[in-house]
Amino acid sequence: MRTLTHDLPARLLYAVKANPNPAVLRVMRSEGLGLDVVSPGERVLAERLGFAPEQVLFSANNLTDAEMRAAQESGVLLNIGERSRLEAFGQAFPGARVCLRLNPKVEAGHHEHVVTADARSKFGIPAEEIASARAVAEAHDLRVVGLHQHIGSGIRDVAPFEQAVRVLLNAAEAFPGLEFVNVGGGIGIPYRPDQEPLEADRFQRAVGAPLRHFLEAHPSGGLSFWFEPGRFLVAEAGVLLVRVNTLKRASGRVFAGTDSGMGHLMRPAVYGAYHGVYNLSNPEGPLKPYDVVGNVCEGGDVFARQRPVQQIREGDLLAVLDAGAYGMAMASTYNLRPLPAEVMIRPDGRLDLARRRRPPEELIDALLEAEETAATRSPTAPASPAAY
Repeated sequence: MRTLTHDLPARLLYAVKANPNPAVLRVMRSEGLGLDVVSPGERVLAERLGFAPEQVLFSANNLTDAEMRAAQESGVLLNIGERSRLEAFGQAFPGARVCLRLNPKVEAGHHEHVVTADARSKFGIPAEEIASARAVAEAHDLRVVGLHQHIGSGIRDVAPFEQAVRVLLNAAEAFPGLEFVNVGGGIGIPYRPDQEPLEADRFQRAVGAPLRHFLEAHPSGGLSFWFEPGRFLVAEAGVLLVRVNTLKRASGRVFAGTDSGMGHLMRPAVYGAYHGVYNLSNPEGPLKPYDVVGNVCEGGDVFARQRPVQQIREGDLLAVLDAGAYGMAMASTYNLRPLPAEVMIRPDGRLDLARRRRPPEELIDALLEAEETAATRSPTAPASPAAY
């Protein structure tokens, strides 16, 4: 990322959805990054961790009126990708600053679920409708200070970025008062051993060149280019450690059952995603094929199928690699299995507990406490569903 931005007026926003652990966000703040937040919860977390409103871009989609008002009143900049929401925002806050999210109709991403800019996507104002969006903004004296796009996630090919950036810059011609153009995020990492990372030099030529040309053609000053890396910054920094407690042979396969599961890393079940598996307890062992599986009551609870791993024995500790992005961020307590502890390794080698492991009893206590709290509300009159 530095290779691309070193000679451009640029700003980095970390995409909180990739990993919202407060310890991670504090590192981002110390490094001077802002935040891309996509929900009211992420916005409140940013506020409580000391991020100033001007360091935060609020890119939630399908907002309620209450969420919109709370965000605007907090001082963060709203990034709006629906004309109807832009209309509601203009009516509520005429003259306000706003960013518009465009859909450049460029399809890219490691799985169809993470493609966010094709013709079927719920995200963004279609680029061909930019004139009508501008008319809505002008009708309410809104100041469009930024244009944004995000085409997908896990992309290692530069061609989609180049295509989308050109669409974005073409749209930017209609907004002479822009303060920034936000290229978005989506840069992938090589999860598989046969994959290569995105080539920085090619990215520089494909994306950096049109940005420089646009800047040269609009030398009024003050315009900057924003990027929103998430996975790119944290995926390779995270490892899920699991303990093998069961070896089972059936139908010509060997199943290595672990004390973790899809509740702790959903990506294989949701996307069919590949994560490397390494036997820390037997690193020099011969490679043998295993189905590495979890402890959740689902047939899809599988980390790897027929994967060559150093010979596994019951009690061995396995590392599931590249789990720093969309690991704990997507985790759940399905089957009432607690989340694992999270440990931060500091540059000096010091280990800090970033989140402790909660025993099952605490989960049950919280579940029963919620029920008891609801029972004591005892409304005197039937309330509408919106009251809950």
